Amino acid sequence: MTTSVIRAQGNLDGALRQVAQKIFAVCKAKGSHEPLVVGLCGGRSVVGLLGALHAESANQPRDLLGRIQFFMVDERLVPLTDEQSNYGGLKRLLFDSLVSEGAISASQLHPFVTEPSESDYGCGAYEEELRSFGGKFTVVVLGVGEDGHIAGLFPHHPVLREKGNTFLHFHDSPKPPADRMTASSSLISGSEMSVVLALGEAKRSAWQAFNDNSVAIEACPSKLARAARECLVVTDLD
Repeated sequence: MTTSVIRAQGNLDGALRQVAQKIFAVCKAKGSHEPLVVGLCGGRSVVGLLGALHAESANQPRDLLGRIQFFMVDERLVPLTDEQSNYGGLKRLLFDSLVSEGAISASQLHPFVTEPSESDYGCGAYEEELRSFGGKFTVVVLGVGEDGHIAGLFPHHPVLREKGNTFLHFHDSPKPPADRMTASSSLISGSEMSVVLALGEAKRSAWQAFNDNSVAIEACPSKLARAARECLVVTDLD
């Protein structure tokens, strides 16, 4: 397990382009018959990286792009057409362009479909879907919240301690909306590479906690990303 940091002061676009290149390089290093799964988060932090991934996709072999399966790391328990849907944001900012350009097919996109009639809101079905592609993330992209949360894993929240399930639903998020789905802590920590986006002055206290060895994961869940085989952090903070 290694952690490396890309400093983005003064050149965020260049730093994010490096991250996009690294994501594709990790995928390229996998065997031609191995599953490639990229887990993407919602939120503002990921917007710049989505643009970098789109730009860098033009430099990638079509057979590589055609193997990557895109899953959600977190989602709001709303219809996909709802303006609060994380998938809806990713679709507008990245997926629609990649599909229209023929870089990927719509079958490579795996939104989380909220099923209110199911007791688990569709988490079990989504776990089975991920299992059909190897059951883990090759790369997981995580934006850090002001409180140090990643995905739907908030400090001191009981969902952090839940074991066994790959995807979890909960209805008491400390950040609205209250009803959410999240990848579990074990799914995130078991990724081959994690990408952590700690961007903006509002994230300074979270960034300090991430680097403070005396702060427990329970208080700063973004530290879970360090358990991946490789952790790549991009930040514009000192």
